[in-house]
Amino acid sequence: MHGRRRQALREPSVNEKEQNRQRVEKYCALNTSVMNLRAQSVFTTPALDLTKRLLELNTELHTVWNYRRAILTHLDAWQDPAERQRVLESELDFLFEIIRKNVKSYWMWNHRVWTLNSMPQADWRKELALVARLLDLDARNFHGWDYRRFVVSHMEDMDVAEFAFTTEQINRDCANHSAWHNRSKLLPGVLAKSGNAAEMLRSEQGLVLNAIYTDPDDQNAWLYHEWLVGIQTSDEDRCRMLRDKVAAIRELLELEDGDDASSKRPLIELVGALAAIDKLEAVTGEEKSECLDTLHTLKNIDGGHVGRYSDMIQMLGKRWELYQ
Repeated sequence: MHGRRRQALREPSVNEKEQNRQRVEKYCALNTSVMNLRAQSVFTTPALDLTKRLLELNTELHTVWNYRRAILTHLDAWQDPAERQRVLESELDFLFEIIRKNVKSYWMWNHRVWTLNSMPQADWRKELALVARLLDLDARNFHGWDYRRFVVSHMEDMDVAEFAFTTEQINRDCANHSAWHNRSKLLPGVLAKSGNAAEMLRSEQGLVLNAIYTDPDDQNAWLYHEWLVGIQTSDEDRCRMLRDKVAAIRELLELEDGDDASSKRPLIELVGALAAIDKLEAVTGEEKSECLDTLHTLKNIDGGHVGRYSDMIQMLGKRWELYQ
């Protein structure tokens, strides 16, 4: 999980090596038993129990997850809605234990989605509470965010509440890429329901610029702002947002030392914004000089991309007939 330190490895003792060898032998024997049952198309409760034991040891066996689903659909209980509900509720309990062991297993989340879609009566509110607990523990876990979108898609009128949830998560950690991504999925729908879309977009830009001030080197707010500019319906609105961005960057650079490596990302964004404005309306002579001077500064502080900056200086210099 994010934020956890790696523990240093050490040489296992003789006793630990023997214990590991015995565990591997038991695991291999169990795996062989399950695969033999699958090859024989055995779909019984004892076979289901064996898949559970094996998946508790290794959650990444997608073939075993597939076999488990096949067993469940062949059980007599599957034909009765009430019994199927009971069996799948038990399956969710089993999956909860798996989540606690390996929250980042693709196959486990895939199986949970299948389980809920197969239930006669899925409790989506309960699932939303579960994923909220997960994101409290690891707010950047993209498996949890993806699953949350799946859950919310089965609930009515959740756009505004989910939008507020992303605001809460971004205020907690403006580097939460998954929260920004989810916000981008929700914003068009929220804007459509809003009584004042223009005011909401101004508020949205304020949130982004605040995140940029908080952590200028983090890419998430910059990327979201670029996306925000892209969804504007007029060049006038795009230009206004870009000029607000330029003003914010200038203010940020005044607060920091704008000539050292720590200011690299804001300087790159300044160049990009001025170049983008130039495609929408004419930039002033001072802005052209500012853009080219910034590129020269970037050449000095970012030696790994000197060629790129030199090409941009040449390209913009020719466009503006300013050869530097």
